[in-house]
Amino acid sequence: MAAAATVGGLVIGSPVAPTAHAAINPIVDQRLPQYNETWTSKSNDITGSMPIGNGIQAANVWVEGNTLKLLLSSGDAWEENVRLAKLGRLDLTFSPDPFSSGSFAQVLKLREGEIVVTSGSAPKITTRIWADAKNPTIHVESDAPSAFSMQADFVNVRPTEVTNPSRENFTFMDLVDTENPKTSVYQPKITPDTVHTRSNKLLWTHRNTDSRFDEVMRLQGLDPAGYDDPLTGRTFGGLIQGPGFTTASNTRLVSGSSSSQRLDVTLSSQIDKSADWLNKWETGISTKAGTVGATPSSTLRTAHQQYWTEFWNRSFIFASGDANADRVTKGWLHARYTEAIAGRTPKMPIRFNGSLFTPGTETDPDFRKWNSYHGFNQRFAYWSMLPSGDFDLMQPYFDQYVSSLGLAKDRVKAFWGNGATEDNNVRLPASSGAMWPEVMGLWGQAVGGEYGWNRAGKPANWFSGTWTRYLYANNVELTSMMLDYFTYTGDQAFAAQKLLPVAREVVRFYDTHWNLASGKIDMYPMYSGEGDRNLRNPMADVAGLTRTVNGLLALPASLTTQADRDYWATVKGRLPNLPIGSSTADNDTSYGPNDRLKTASSLFQGGDTNNQNLWPIFPLRMFGSGQANLDLATASYNDRKGKYPTGKQDWRHDATHAAYLGLTDEARYQTVEAFRAGKWRYTGFGPGGIDGEPGNEPRSIGKIALQAMLLHPGAGDDAILFNAWPRNWDVKFRLHTTNGRIVEGSRVAGIADYTVSPGAGSITVRSS
Repeated sequence: MAAAATVGGLVIGSPVAPTAHAAINPIVDQRLPQYNETWTSKSNDITGSMPIGNGIQAANVWVEGNTLKLLLSSGDAWEENVRLAKLGRLDLTFSPDPFSSGSFAQVLKLREGEIVVTSGSAPKITTRIWADAKNPTIHVESDAPSAFSMQADFVNVRPTEVTNPSRENFTFMDLVDTENPKTSVYQPKITPDTVHTRSNKLLWTHRNTDSRFDEVMRLQGLDPAGYDDPLTGRTFGGLIQGPGFTTASNTRLVSGSSSSQRLDVTLSSQIDKSADWLNKWETGISTKAGTVGATPSSTLRTAHQQYWTEFWNRSFIFASGDANADRVTKGWLHARYTEAIAGRTPKMPIRFNGSLFTPGTETDPDFRKWNSYHGFNQRFAYWSMLPSGDFDLMQPYFDQYVSSLGLAKDRVKAFWGNGATEDNNVRLPASSGAMWPEVMGLWGQAVGGEYGWNRAGKPANWFSGTWTRYLYANNVELTSMMLDYFTYTGDQAFAAQKLLPVAREVVRFYDTHWNLASGKIDMYPMYSGEGDRNLRNPMADVAGLTRTVNGLLALPASLTTQADRDYWATVKGRLPNLPIGSSTADNDTSYGPNDRLKTASSLFQGGDTNNQNLWPIFPLRMFGSGQANLDLATASYNDRKGKYPTGKQDWRHDATHAAYLGLTDEARYQTVEAFRAGKWRYTGFGPGGIDGEPGNEPRSIGKIALQAMLLHPGAGDDAILFNAWPRNWDVKFRLHTTNGRIVEGSRVAGIADYTVSPGAGSITVRSS
């Protein structure tokens, strides 16, 4: 028996079915299949695709004409231009053709984690497509009552070199200045994939022979030799094979005639800078594919479906009562599914702008708007995972920061270590600690195009991106999320290895970076959102730092040192007041009926529609349902600058604030709208016109809000059940809350019934 190994975050080797299996929760068993996605007609193009994935390897799946198509992707397939690349397309045709006549059905089965396509009449062919949860392989299995044959054509999406690709919509964001996107110091170039000729299999590779990693790092005053290059020497590609399939060409496999056909699509991405890279890469992927291919489908599927059983048992919401209850239930379930199928790539979080399922363009298969990690946009998926208990899926997000902590500290030293002059001729003191920019790249770097390639006359601390130059709140939001993670899980290893190393350095940056005014940290110059600039003490940063420092001081003393606690107490004494008042000049701690959560201490209400003055509500939970000054928070929400449906931006998150405040009618309206349809046929893909298709943000926002409507942390150790739940919606649910508690129950015809797993704290049951 071959030993198992971990490859790309998935365990491979001899995949033997586990000896014990968790049974599916009977409520899930009964209700989940009702929310499968079912289509009874074929699609016109990729916008009519369903997604499949195991968290790393994935595909868009659709039937167009007489062809079943799979557009392949992988969360670790990064090409030399710092872009997440497609791996190619697999086109499958059948003889007899099942798509020319007879009935048609394409079903995404949530419980099983698979797509089933059934079509034809003579014979009716059923094809199952599933991305193996335990192996880096996508399986295609076709069965019929009588014999048929298959043809599998690999479509190379990068067949030739493109020396002058389009630079629109910041798709080459690391190489092209965002302030002048038509020019760049280093010309982007799309290099071709190589299709190899092998017997009875299809094999192809993309090789990053070089990259601009060194140039990006040197641009920012950092020695590239001190960091791991995730690009140069990376090879990604795939191997397709199946029993009874033979090669007709290096891009085509054909099967014999049989009533049962199986194809395995194994994908791999590895870094190897040696001269013998191809031989070693091929040996590795062939070993993986051979092990999987030698294992019966039934054994593989048992382990795969056990993963999905455990996933769906972890949390669920099934609401009923009207069409909107059905809509938010299906939206929540499919939002959670799309996070799971794309969320397991180590140190490489889910992309907010299309995840693994971007359609590309006719000339650029890897096109993606805003090709970087934006702190404001990335966060929604990960805040949504706490109440659903998907703690494993949060690790790639945290680990991207933890793994780049050294770089973040070096950046502060290089940019501000000796003090620096910022806009308005403000001289800042010498800074230490760690800082990640709002627009961050794969390995934690400031994205080259946002940092700016034209450095003539510019100091190291100057960012050319005028929309994000002084946006730092992502740092204290990260530490706040980490603190919440600890509050939900009590995971002391996480606190010691991830939370505390990051939080110590973020607090130190905020404490040392600005001047003091009357003994208080004076955050200036700063932004609030992209539109409100040249501010002093913006709400998001002050609240985030306050939440972080208080949270660190509340940790068990066994996790921290006395020196830690003494320093954080000192920083707490230097915190400016939260910017709350009735005017620009009013920032005291005595709140009256005309006071509001302000944009900044220097601005009562700005023009930016991202509503960063409401950060103390969502995501920070400093104000809200069950807490003091609820009237102040509610009035601030009602007076907010950006209000959905005005603008209809993909990231508009009124639903989260309304739910956190316990505003039942408003939360219901906004949450239903967060699950609105976009241009894609599939329920789990939302509108993404501005940030990129398909849209992730609206679905994650809706998921956050629906969970908070049902169960939301209140003051202290309290949790509020049915926090903003409509009276006419019945519900069966299982969700996670603080102190490791799991609440499972129902409310039917207004009668609540629930149980709470062990864990300290109270439950307040609210009648909406």
